[in-house]
Amino acid sequence: MKKHTVIVVDDQRSVRSMIKRWIESDPNWEVIGEAANPFEARDLIVEKQPEVMTLDVHMPGMDGIAFLKKLLPQYPMPVIMFSSSTTEGASITLEALEAGAFDYVTKPTGTPESLTEAKEDLLSKLYECLNFNTANLSASVKPSGNSGNNGKQKANFKRKFILIGSSTGGTTALRKLLDDVDESFPPILVAQHMPENFTALFAQRLNSELKVQVKEAKDKELLQTGHVYIAAGNYHLGIQKVGSEYYTRVFQSDKKNGHRPSVDVLFESAIEQEIAGNSIGVILTGMGSDGAKGLLQLKGQGCLTIGQNKETCVVYGMPKVAYELGAVNYQIPLGEIVDKIKEIGSL
Repeated sequence: MKKHTVIVVDDQRSVRSMIKRWIESDPNWEVIGEAANPFEARDLIVEKQPEVMTLDVHMPGMDGIAFLKKLLPQYPMPVIMFSSSTTEGASITLEALEAGAFDYVTKPTGTPESLTEAKEDLLSKLYECLNFNTANLSASVKPSGNSGNNGKQKANFKRKFILIGSSTGGTTALRKLLDDVDESFPPILVAQHMPENFTALFAQRLNSELKVQVKEAKDKELLQTGHVYIAAGNYHLGIQKVGSEYYTRVFQSDKKNGHRPSVDVLFESAIEQEIAGNSIGVILTGMGSDGAKGLLQLKGQGCLTIGQNKETCVVYGMPKVAYELGAVNYQIPLGEIVDKIKEIGSL
């Protein structure tokens, strides 16, 4: 049986050896090359033509971000970044995702649990790379236009809440989607699979680029129009009603579908608060099935639902499961989702 192929790029030999052992513990994968810097990696890619590359962000000669920007336009391929969980590491990783990296794995802290978690995360994402839609790569590396909906007619929303779930490829997709959102939009709550230290930084970056107010959600914040609330890493995000007003609910309970924040938890909170018929649910690119069942429940309670189509997803996983369950009213390209929200938001 032919094995899937990977090259490992990291300036530390011990790290390359560890990653190689992890990958080759799965009989379906083979490391066909190791590189200590981007120049060696470039030569390996030309010679070996691997299916996937793992890449450290800190390397001598050229950092991983600059390497990605030079490499991907010429050799489109899925790249998994290895990132630290520090604020600096999170910032660099977000830059890498904007530059077209497929996904990232957080470096282990050295505990047995963190080593196991990182290994399992890497192997899972390797398989997801096989579904990577390289046709979307060129779009993902383009800078945001930050149109801010300039010159477009604002919608008259009757629906009061917009709920969005996303995972792999979601940071880029969200940025593009929110580019066309203006201050007339009802509160938007987002569950994006992302660890601690990443979500606050991600929200800050969006807030600095977009017209609407974007923030990492805190508990018991009044939901306001023109505001986007990003679920905090390692916390679930939901909605709670106090008196006649609706607020965020940020809490920790068990992971759902292996995630915290979980998209299903966000969607289910709208059902619990009996606001599904007053909401729009959106499921974007991502691997796995988180959010699919919740979206189906939302639809059953009168929520209008949108799924990102296969052609524009980095990974057509969560939207595919939702679509096959019958949870999606409208399956459309990413670039059409905001217009659809405006169209159905008045229904």
